[in-house]
Amino acid sequence: MIFTAVPREALGIVWGDVTKVLNKSVETSSGKFHIDDIYKDIDSGFLGLWLVLDKKEVVAALTTRIIPYPGRRALALDWVGGTRMAEWLPMVIETMEDYAKDSDCQHIEGYGRKAWGRYLGKYGWKPEYIAYRMELNNG
Repeated sequence: MIFTAVPREALGIVWGDVTKVLNKSVETSSGKFHIDDIYKDIDSGFLGLWLVLDKKEVVAALTTRIIPYPGRRALALDWVGGTRMAEWLPMVIETMEDYAKDSDCQHIEGYGRKAWGRYLGKYGWKPEYIAYRMELNNG
């Protein structure tokens, strides 16, 4: 298994496989994002795309971006999807830590369901906040 960044020039080549593993994650946004939005953000350079590959199979995909907060820089893991996480998570965490340090980031942050805590806790991740949402009946 390998974990690698995808050059933007290769996005069209891998996108069909990426869609299969990321779409479920994007659908959790309750309509705020569509998979086509993620494509545009990667293609524009706003998001970086990374893949976990087992031979030629895309097992997982994730996106990254650098957030320049006023007091520090962070590496954000915005979209993560795939299978066999127990196999690839240690490799991804290690690579992302190195990438964040090389990018002069002081922390890594990610967004996801509460269940992620049971996987990430053993790597030193801690919940930072809970987001609430209320739907309005105006369209």
